[in-house]
Amino acid sequence: MLRRLIHLLVAGSLVAGLVGLWAIAGSAQTGNVAAACAARLEGNTAETKAENLAVIDKVIGVAPAAILTPLNDLKALITKKGSKGFETEAGSALLGQIDGYFYDNCSGTQLPVTMIDYEFQGVPATLKPGLLKLKLTNSAPKEAHEMALFKLQPGVDTIDLAKVFKLSDKKAAELIDFQSGTFAFAPSGQTAYSIGELTPGKYVYACFIPQGGKKNGKPHFVLGMEGTLTVS
Repeated sequence: MLRRLIHLLVAGSLVAGLVGLWAIAGSAQTGNVAAACAARLEGNTAETKAENLAVIDKVIGVAPAAILTPLNDLKALITKKGSKGFETEAGSALLGQIDGYFYDNCSGTQLPVTMIDYEFQGVPATLKPGLLKLKLTNSAPKEAHEMALFKLQPGVDTIDLAKVFKLSDKKAAELIDFQSGTFAFAPSGQTAYSIGELTPGKYVYACFIPQGGKKNGKPHFVLGMEGTLTVS
């Protein structure tokens, strides 16, 4: 599971990892911000084109007017290209506009994080349960970075990611709740957004991108881009 997940995050300029995290598009009518935020969060478990379109149906008629244009543009892109649409430069830009709006307007905890080579700056030791809104600013001169946040399974207080990466999917899932994942990716000099739902427990976060963007480069978490936090 972990290795397959990392493959998704690294492939396709790493934007492919956003496929399961995004599922909002459509033409709004009532402009219900709370309903749109809830639907956006529901999209975190959507993986296929059909699943994303099912969530899209739920948000039609509730998205605020301020993001109607990028929402409709994203819907058209995914309808035409399927999941590959998320891997395009246009798809990434549209996601940035939309999730940037949700960062500013959804209720919940805002978490601005700066990423450099090779460190996360601004991540607290503890966070409150509920909606988490990530704003990731990549201040590295060249390297792309991402933040993947997972909840550890009950009773697991710490893990060695390098060792977990070598485990079978079944064994890795005994340590990490992969359904709890929240992700965001940003090229050098850019900012990315994402939202997720936090429940009490211990979490691990890391950047899995290989150094220099090379297939055999060391994952950034090996170089220091990893940590844990507690939600309580």
